[in-house]
Amino acid sequence: MSTRGNEEPHIDQLPIELLIRIFDLLTPFKDLAQASSVCGKWRQGVKESIGGREKLSFAGWKINDDSVIRMVLIADGLKELDISRSRWGCQVTDHGLHQLSTAKCICDLSSVSLWGSTVITDKGVVYTNP
Repeated sequence: MSTRGNEEPHIDQLPIELLIRIFDLLTPFKDLAQASSVCGKWRQGVKESIGGREKLSFAGWKINDDSVIRMVLIADGLKELDISRSRWGCQVTDHGLHQLSTAKCICDLSSVSLWGSTVITDKGVVYTNP
């Protein structure tokens, strides 16, 4: 990266590939959500970082069906998903689980944690196509 005169390089001049590698180091959902709201380039970097992850955890974060689904749908290589309920109450519902079943990665998942989820019923866990 070149600078003109005494100007310092700005973070928005980083190539997208480097941003993706930086976002790969962020694990908390909150940090990724905040980073994705900075600008379009960062949003794209977070999206590509999530797309390549094998593990994704929302445990302990107050999120809903839409938030989980939006992230899981872009995580093509996902193998482990943790949507456990914790102190803040991750609230994924039966409807959310059904929507998650449409994700590309669903067949590759080896682990899904729903520990402590009180709003998921048998209907959400066992779904039969009519």
